[in-house]
Amino acid sequence: MTPPTDPYQAVTHPDPYPYYAELRARGGLHRVPGFGPWIAADAATVRAVLTSEHCRVRPKAEPVPPQLVGTSAGALFGRLVRMNDGGPYPAVKQTLSRALPEALREVEAESRRQAERLFATPSLSRLPDAALQLPVFVLGSLLGFPKDSLEATVRDVEAYVRSVAGPPVSSEGAARLNERVTACFQATSRTAFTARLMSGPGAEELRVPNAVGLLTQAYEATAGLLGATLRAFAREPALREQLSRGECALDDVVQEAARHESPVQNTRRFTHAAATVAGQELEAGATVVVVLAAANRDPRENPQPDAFLPRRAGRQTFTFGLGSHACPGPLLATAMATAAAERVLATGLDLTPLSGPVTWRASTNTRVLGGP
Repeated sequence: MTPPTDPYQAVTHPDPYPYYAELRARGGLHRVPGFGPWIAADAATVRAVLTSEHCRVRPKAEPVPPQLVGTSAGALFGRLVRMNDGGPYPAVKQTLSRALPEALREVEAESRRQAERLFATPSLSRLPDAALQLPVFVLGSLLGFPKDSLEATVRDVEAYVRSVAGPPVSSEGAARLNERVTACFQATSRTAFTARLMSGPGAEELRVPNAVGLLTQAYEATAGLLGATLRAFAREPALREQLSRGECALDDVVQEAARHESPVQNTRRFTHAAATVAGQELEAGATVVVVLAAANRDPRENPQPDAFLPRRAGRQTFTFGLGSHACPGPLLATAMATAAAERVLATGLDLTPLSGPVTWRASTNTRVLGGP
């Protein structure tokens, strides 16, 4: 098997983990031939980059990807908390960080309901599409979207996500997502979930785009987490027995899946001025690829890193980030993936084929099961 040549190729490689181990062994910030950005792969360096005040979430000259400038998708992107540093955004992040954990029980209940709908008669060929639909159906329903608009919402989220990654498919999807969320915020009878997002600190004009952001950010990450969980059951037949004997809970399996086969394999940071980060001098305008999946398997953080241990003591997971831009919704992603995995397991679907070669959705960031 030919190994990847850079972290972007590794995301959809059949087995990127030997390559990640090589990157990790180099230690510190480093570069590899033919790949421009700096790379952070060991846990200590990943932690240093993600918590450094010098490492920003967007390049100074490109607050919005060039292909999105002047579009509704670009307007949405430019107002997301996760894509901005400072200014009014920390207050919005504070609201999200409070509201999302408070909504956990609602998310769990809605996740079970939607999992029953989407995975009633699952098949391996249907799993990738259903996994992507799940977070949109759950969060869209909690926001108050009409039931008959959920499938269209999935298409709009897909168009937006694809536009951010490459040439715009359409910018109209972002506009429609804004319209749907705005209608929910303006409704006289708001859902409890929407009411939580509307309360607390944060500029009013940033609430709608960041509610939309919940849909777009949960989309691939939750699907990837569900896929990693089901792959774990396929490759580790003893997991079902451990569950039945009460030696672990399904949530334990999902938590370990998030570490073992991170749905978000990497993220990026950018310097706006020359700075020293993790002991390395970086030039102004430098790009750092932060390989979260490699850090998750750093033996200094997680002994026996390649073993799948659902009851792993002191588990350290970098999947959801660290510092000021850590994901505010890891509990929600875990709840949605747990509900879906529980439903799939209950149907008795044969997951064995997932233990072998699978296809992956095209991406340079997220590891998500693709179609047949």
